[in-house]
Amino acid sequence: MLLLKRDEGQHCGGLWSFPGGKLEFGESPQEAAKRELREETNLSGTDWQLLCKQSFEYTDRRLHFVFFICGCNQTDILQAESAHVWVALTQLNDYAMPAANDALIQALQNKYSDSAA
Repeated sequence: MLLLKRDEGQHCGGLWSFPGGKLEFGESPQEAAKRELREETNLSGTDWQLLCKQSFEYTDRRLHFVFFICGCNQTDILQAESAHVWVALTQLNDYAMPAANDALIQALQNKYSDSAA
């Protein structure tokens, strides 16, 4: 799994998160996921699959996630805009992440629990 470190000036700054971002007008969630991955990392994913949809409410904002998983065959072209790390599913809990990511991590663990053991 690819994690990016959030800039200190961002909401939940200094924490680790998955690549992604906001929908642009007229864009589907999968189109946004592909664009955000490319913009944040220079990577192109393959075999895109919808993993889950989740919402999370902080005291100052409500977030809606459409979480996709994909493969990345050419990781040597990675040009992340921030600190980054590749981690195994079993290592995700070793990285401080926003509370909103808890449900996403649980969905990943549920999907891949056999291969993570």
